[in-house]
Amino acid sequence: MKRHLIFCIKLLVTLVPAYFVYTNIVDNPEFDSTDFANLIANMKAWPLAVAVLCLFASNFTGCLQWKSLLQKQGVEMNYWHLFKLYFIGLFFNNFMPGNVGGDVKKVYDIRVQGGQDTVGAGLTATFFDRFFGLFFMTLLALGVGFMFFVRDPSQRMFVLPSLWCFLGFCVLFAALFSKRIGRVLAAVAKRIFPEGIYNRVIRMQDRFQYFRTWSLWGEITVLSAVTQILRILVHFFCGLSLGLHIDVSWYFFYIPLVAIISALPISIGGFGPRELLAQSLFARVGVPHLESVVVQLLAYLAGLVVSLLGAFFFLTDNGKKQLN
Repeated sequence: MKRHLIFCIKLLVTLVPAYFVYTNIVDNPEFDSTDFANLIANMKAWPLAVAVLCLFASNFTGCLQWKSLLQKQGVEMNYWHLFKLYFIGLFFNNFMPGNVGGDVKKVYDIRVQGGQDTVGAGLTATFFDRFFGLFFMTLLALGVGFMFFVRDPSQRMFVLPSLWCFLGFCVLFAALFSKRIGRVLAAVAKRIFPEGIYNRVIRMQDRFQYFRTWSLWGEITVLSAVTQILRILVHFFCGLSLGLHIDVSWYFFYIPLVAIISALPISIGGFGPRELLAQSLFARVGVPHLESVVVQLLAYLAGLVVSLLGAFFFLTDNGKKQLN
């Protein structure tokens, strides 16, 4: 009953924003029923191809970051095999709530193919990989916001969500990496959570201490920079394919907020809230509602196309252990 209730809530959170997205498009006096068909028919192919290449390249650097986090915890698996597990996770992310189902699959595969002792390492590396990516994307939005938009009264208000998200991630990382703060939170958690959950949290926090090295932070910062810039450029090139010629800085300002909403496990696959937020934000730049939604759908389609390689790996992987 609980599982069905949660699914119904997520379905509602998906459909209600989707309804407003639809009405915002069709209620426009200039909207015509053939607009969507004309938009698709006039799309340029080369920007879409570049978008797919950018996304594909970002997964190479993303997998390198994941490998570094696993390796720091003593899990030695060759890059090619982790690359396959990474893409399998991407494929499952397309169909799971909040785009986290693939992360669960990656942790499971690390456990099956690396052994029982790798469960905690896989969970910690995957958790930190996901959150550090969102953190760096928020940092990009904040940097662009302060450079270009903080003096614009109509855009200044959108610097605040990026700032609050950035500060929230800083507090999260402080709780994970600071032993003093960790002890305080552990005492609070012991009073709130059951013993089993409390013990898992403590073990995970212990594992985060492996990441307290400047060399690792320098490495994952560079990798995250490349990865997240490429993933934002995916939306930029999807916009170019539709004939949108707005400055790339708008994508670096808005897309991180859209990505954070998509990552929340409140809807099915991120649909609904993602399109509604993108529609509302890009309308402030003069992007028509239909085009702003189609950009998101094209970016999702690019991700689906790239992740099909993960479907191939999933169907052909023999499941053997691949430790170095």
